[in-house]
Amino acid sequence: GGGYGLFAEEIRELTLQNPIVIEPSPHLASVCRNKDILVVEKFLEDLTPKDLPNTHKVFVSFELFEHLHDPGFFMSCLYSLMLPGDIFIFTTLSGLGLDIQVLWQESKSVTPPHHLNFFNPYSIKLLLKRTGFNTIQITTPGKLDIDILRNNEALVKDRFWKTLLAISSENEKQSWQNWIAEQGYSSHMWVICRKP
Repeated sequence: GGGYGLFAEEIRELTLQNPIVIEPSPHLASVCRNKDILVVEKFLEDLTPKDLPNTHKVFVSFELFEHLHDPGFFMSCLYSLMLPGDIFIFTTLSGLGLDIQVLWQESKSVTPPHHLNFFNPYSIKLLLKRTGFNTIQITTPGKLDIDILRNNEALVKDRFWKTLLAISSENEKQSWQNWIAEQGYSSHMWVICRKP
């Protein structure tokens, strides 16, 4: 999902190489082409190895995974397009993320039918293993969990978090956010894996 091509433009500027965008939307594919970005106008699940160069690649996908109807099928299709040693980097929501856990049904992240999947650092590792990938790194480097709770304070029912939000200084809230991210409990998850 190359979208408007912003990430592709940045990568092109940083690496001086032309990235390839996989974008199924005709409108967004056209936007990318108008920026001289190479586009394959298909869903990833419809690609064949002939659609991509036969060189080593890094695949990226940001904030798409939670929208997939069948993450296992998506990962299997991706795996078939990759060469051994190719890398896949993606971000998605973590269902173990603090703001999602505390707000639960009141969380704006829980929005079926838009967000269908809520993996977490443990379950995503199982999916990677099941689909043949080697896990390189799984982190939750999020910065907004405490802010999301603070902005939705009226919806917070848990006494501990209600009290913490009410009495903590800005520095204390930042310390809590850092700890949440370091322990793997932010709702923003980064995953890096490789085809062996």
